Amino acid sequence: MAVAEVQKNLAPEARHLKLNGHVGFDSLPDQLVNKSVSQGFSFNILCVGETGIGKSTLMDTLFNTHFDSTPSTHDLPGVKLKSHTYELRESNVNLKLTLVDTSGFGDQINKENSFESITDYINTQFEAYLQEELKIKRSLDTYHDTRVHVCLYFITPTGHSLKALDLVTMKRLDSKVNIIPVIAKADTITKAELQKFKLKLMSEITSNGIQIYQFPTDDETVADLNSTMNVSIYGTLTM
Repeated sequence: MAVAEVQKNLAPEARHLKLNGHVGFDSLPDQLVNKSVSQGFSFNILCVGETGIGKSTLMDTLFNTHFDSTPSTHDLPGVKLKSHTYELRESNVNLKLTLVDTSGFGDQINKENSFESITDYINTQFEAYLQEELKIKRSLDTYHDTRVHVCLYFITPTGHSLKALDLVTMKRLDSKVNIIPVIAKADTITKAELQKFKLKLMSEITSNGIQIYQFPTDDETVADLNSTMNVSIYGTLTM
């Protein structure tokens, strides 16, 4: 049927909409960005490290704010995970940030099962999301997804090698979450010692078959920088 005939058969009360801009599939990326910005984002960070190593300080620095946190003692009988969710806003972007701290990690004499509380927490979040997906009436648009996106693993700057606890814990976690090793309080050792320690860490991580997060290098603008960021460095005085 010709276009003229279609217009002729339209009812008199039919509305004619005027386009405010270009319509085409090339505008889909912009539509997805606008939709994501309007809905906001969720980001869940798991901080693993010994008590007093600077986990809370780094989080305050990263997000340029002060999160309420209670200092942990060194006499906890086991590893206790504490989860706190915060609503942040920067410009017109909303972020629901969940920080999970591992209180008491590495403080026990027997550290054999220190990783179990951490793996149990990660598995619980996976199970909770799966149960939500299996519901007949799902509400994933409003569901708070608490699955861990990244694990910042804080390493004590001993200058020698990784502790057995660090190797075992990272090996248990690498198949469940993205691990980014962080040398904490890096300003307490010299630059030469830091570089040597970093190379030693990467050698031990590789030799033990631990899979850590690989920063993307397909973008030419950040390829050189990301290729050197397998291990992050955090100094309490320099940040």
